[in-house]
Amino acid sequence: MTKECDLIQERLGAWLDGELPPSQIAEVRDHVAACSACAAEKARLERLDAVLKRALESKAADAAFAPFWAGVRERIAREKSWSSRGAEWARGLFGFPRLAWAVSAAAVIFAVVFSYGRFFPASSNQASVESIDGHGFNVALLHEAKTKTTVIWLFENQEAENDDAVEPAASEQAF
Repeated sequence: MTKECDLIQERLGAWLDGELPPSQIAEVRDHVAACSACAAEKARLERLDAVLKRALESKAADAAFAPFWAGVRERIAREKSWSSRGAEWARGLFGFPRLAWAVSAAAVIFAVVFSYGRFFPASSNQASVESIDGHGFNVALLHEAKTKTTVIWLFENQEAENDDAVEPAASEQAF
């Protein structure tokens, strides 16, 4: 017996039962027609199939299927209690596929909650500066909302007073 015979004999059962893919049917049929060992194995499997079929048919006649099917119909028609419906609902809710989605959803919600403040701050830290000219002095006010800070600057107008001033030379460093 060759390796090809071993492969064909593995496929004989599927071929006889009609379960072999169409791409392999012709290969098995042609090999069995040409090989006496594989043809003998096919005949042995056909005899075994016939004996099993007769045995099952004789026992099936003795089996009482009517009570079995009556029980199946009765269980299908029976109204379920509220507790059994609740238990089925809970099994569906906490079953593996839904639980897997729930864990993933919880991880996403957790990430969103803890990164929300980073991308969308609760209150923006805005500051405003106002300049007020009053009685020869200039005043600037800085208001910062987040820290509730106000800074007041008092300064003289240097542009009007220093029109005659000489600019520093280019060689001097001015800071």
